[in-house]
Amino acid sequence: MKKPLVSVVIPNYNHGKYLRERIDSVLAQSFQDFEIIILDDKSTDDSLSIINDYKDNPHVAHIIVNEQNTGNPFVQWEHGISLAQGEYIWIAESDDVAEPQLLESLITPLQATPKAVVAFCHSQMIDSEGKPMQLTWHPHGSSGETIVYDSKRFIKKKMLAHDTIYNASMVVFKKSVFSLIPSDYKEFRYCGDWLFWTYVCMHGSVIEVCQQLNHFRQHDNKVTNRSLTNGGMWRDAAGISRIFITLFHLNTLQQRCIRGRCTKRFNKQKGEYSSAILSEFPDIYGGTTIDIILYEIGKMLGFLKG
Repeated sequence: MKKPLVSVVIPNYNHGKYLRERIDSVLAQSFQDFEIIILDDKSTDDSLSIINDYKDNPHVAHIIVNEQNTGNPFVQWEHGISLAQGEYIWIAESDDVAEPQLLESLITPLQATPKAVVAFCHSQMIDSEGKPMQLTWHPHGSSGETIVYDSKRFIKKKMLAHDTIYNASMVVFKKSVFSLIPSDYKEFRYCGDWLFWTYVCMHGSVIEVCQQLNHFRQHDNKVTNRSLTNGGMWRDAAGISRIFITLFHLNTLQQRCIRGRCTKRFNKQKGEYSSAILSEFPDIYGGTTIDIILYEIGKMLGFLKG
């Protein structure tokens, strides 16, 4: 049988409330050359009954139900990728929703740009009921244009200070790149995707499709929300920042810009865990006013780009 061009990996854990809408939005894509791999991490809600409704769909290549919960979303990512037959991977998170043209809009420029390894679109934030939210990571809007970045420019402009690729559901990437990246992203439960996407982007050009084709759901049961209350996100972000400083040989000025940004954000969202984290990562969160000023100047002058 002809292999599909795209493998859609849907990792699920207790997202029964959203799962049918997610799967249906994949099946409704205008681009239809794909297989679906559904992975359930031992859900305790009604997810399995919903998944079973799709077992005979011709697009569904695998349904894997774990006997034990892995406790790590990246283990599920790896499992899905290992089963994938497609040239490209789309990790479609089980609580998100896609516009019908998402796959077509990302695959078309990827195939037209031989050096490109990843393409991503913009996201509309939605609440637990699927209603659009004011919250956005694109305060200047989405222009509709398609931008191609070389690897180094994209990483230094878009990934060092923050994670521009902030949701797996908005991304399609070449499967062949997966075997080339380090596996230490799995050590960071809450921010490991930031490191994962940076590693992927190191291997070729990056395409940004400036359209809101993905709906990124925000709700109380998200791992990212829990990470803000237990301090896990701050520990992960600090560890990844240290990796970036070494990996990309950042100079003293660039390191101070990173420290200024991290300190500014950390000071705004301090919690019970703050003292312990500051003691553990003074080089990341213990910046001075000068570091913060350098970061603000650096945004305008591009200190992190060179």
